[in-house]
Amino acid sequence: MNRSWDKKVKEYCEKYNIPTFYLAETLYEPKVVPMIRGKAFEFSVMIELQKILPKREWLVDKPMMNAQTGLHDVDVRVFHRPTKKTIRVECKLAKKGGYRLFSDGHSEIRVKCMRSRTLGPAKVKELAPKLKVSEKVLAIHNDQYLPIDFDVVISSIGNAFYTTDKKTGLFEWKPSKSGKEFLDRLGFFGKGEQRDFAFKTMFVAKTSDLAVGNNGIFCTRGLCRNKKACGFVPNYPIIFYDKKTNKPINGWIPIKNILSLFENLVKS
Repeated sequence: MNRSWDKKVKEYCEKYNIPTFYLAETLYEPKVVPMIRGKAFEFSVMIELQKILPKREWLVDKPMMNAQTGLHDVDVRVFHRPTKKTIRVECKLAKKGGYRLFSDGHSEIRVKCMRSRTLGPAKVKELAPKLKVSEKVLAIHNDQYLPIDFDVVISSIGNAFYTTDKKTGLFEWKPSKSGKEFLDRLGFFGKGEQRDFAFKTMFVAKTSDLAVGNNGIFCTRGLCRNKKACGFVPNYPIIFYDKKTNKPINGWIPIKNILSLFENLVKS
């Protein structure tokens, strides 16, 4: 029999000596919140994909694993039963305060997409031959991903409308006027909580489409000597929204359209 969520929480606190009464205070710590939200988003993506993808053909789960040396851990794993192929999904929240409206009328949202641990000299030396890049190049891009690390990125745009309260240090939902209007154009129109709508609004892109050299993406890394085609994924990939349609025009698609993307991936 499945344990209830409250029993799971109690067992967790007892196992790791956490005062249950102060669990909420612990989770509210400014240093803890981003990590908790990022990890929880992986489960949100898993749940959403399980709703969208036909269960007869697709199996969606979240493998519990520790990243080994040279092996990037998988946030969400999607298995295609007919072809027995696996699609590796990386889950990344938008950058805090990452929404911007430009003077020409188009909007952009930046997605925070970088390694949680910067590669040190020893790791660079070990991974460079496996990734088929020079140690010098990998050292320059030591916190950036390559398309071989995972197949697609899924991002919620909600985080782009949060700011940090200067007094408490906590993340607070504070979209600007232009941000609220942007969410309305995406389809909010006052239905429910705008914050929940933004969080559930997810976009997907193939990792290869986010790499420098594709879709007009340039590398901004100062020491990079191949800024037009180094192949690394920028720390903050951009979702570029057309000013008229308010739809992404640089490779990102709504998560509701993910089935056709996945079908093309398993055919290739």
